[in-house]
Amino acid sequence: GIRELPKFTIVQLMGIIRAKMIEEGEKLVQAGVLQDSKDVFLLRDDELSEISESDTKCWKALIDERKAVMASEAVRTRIPRVITSDGFGFYGGAASKANVAEGSNVLCGEPVSPGTYEGRIRVVHNPTEPLAPGEILTCHGTDPSWTPLFLSAGALIMEVGGLMTHGSVVAREYGLPAVVGLEKVTERLTTGQLVRVDGSSGVVEILEDSSSEDKVPHRKTRSRRKHDRRRAARD
Repeated sequence: GIRELPKFTIVQLMGIIRAKMIEEGEKLVQAGVLQDSKDVFLLRDDELSEISESDTKCWKALIDERKAVMASEAVRTRIPRVITSDGFGFYGGAASKANVAEGSNVLCGEPVSPGTYEGRIRVVHNPTEPLAPGEILTCHGTDPSWTPLFLSAGALIMEVGGLMTHGSVVAREYGLPAVVGLEKVTERLTTGQLVRVDGSSGVVEILEDSSSEDKVPHRKTRSRRKHDRRRAARD
């Protein structure tokens, strides 16, 4: 509860601020400056200061222009994976849209932490379930309660998530190759399967389609070895 209190307080304050802005927007509608009270959310801080000092500018035309831009953006079929501070968008990186075709032995998702790793799948539905060192953590999604499992994991595969979700961020911090956005991955993969996870391209390749528990040496990449050094330093 304490962990969520700051978020709750911020959201509560934003609700109060929003209600007050709509109230002021209603006054501007009555004055004939705006068409809708919620149009105030389409104006920048300096414009809100200007509109309170002078009503000579044609604000309705500016707001209509921005509404048109919003309507155009709302029908986008492709969203940038990353938008830089200068407005440049990066669309690449998704293996499913690249030159890799998904098949019975190849799954394509979103790459969120670079590196490659070969190891055995361990499907986990609860953070209290055991995970042997080097196994590939395969789950629906993670939150902070799952973090201890990352110390043992060799790589991460998640059904849901993006670049900034919990599992992706922790995987990058620990140097674990990670792929997310694989629909029903906890059903399509089974514990014990030998796979190769490529966190740079978003490809998960099934190398041995069986649930054999025979020990197979894990193949480490530079990314994974970095995680091992960090873990040793912490120990």
